[in-house]
Order: sequence, then structure tokens, then C-alpha cells
Amino acid sequence: MTTPPITRKAAWFYHLELALLAEGGYHLSLAATTVDEEEPQLLYQELLDERVATIDDALASLKQVLKHSV
Repeated sequence: MTTPPITRKAAWFYHLELALLAEGGYHLSLAATTVDEEEPQLLYQELLDERVATIDDALASLKQVLKHSV
């Protein structure tokens, strides 16, 4: 059974955090702010929260998530 794709509304902006961890590697966090089409409010949606080994891994994760959020 396949998982249905996540449908996201167009983001107003993205919030990206990248932190170098003391034990090595990086913590990567990405969130998007969108507009609720049913009520006049902004919605905050966490898209990514993970630990990665390298900057290249962080960029690959970002690319994958952002490609599916458009």
C-alpha cells in the first residue's frame, strides 16, 4: 500500500535552521508558513526536523522536501 502524497498550500515563507552539533553532524529544521484558505489566519507547518551527517546531506534533504512542497 502506498502513502498518498502530502498536499501543501503555497508557502508565504520558509524558516530554516541549521546547527552544528557538538558530537558531530548537523541538526536541520525546516518549517513553512501558509495561509489558511478557510479562516483568516496563518498556519505554521513543520516540514523537516532531523539530524544529518554532512552539509551535502542537509542540502539533499532540503531539496527533497522543497521539491514535494511546490
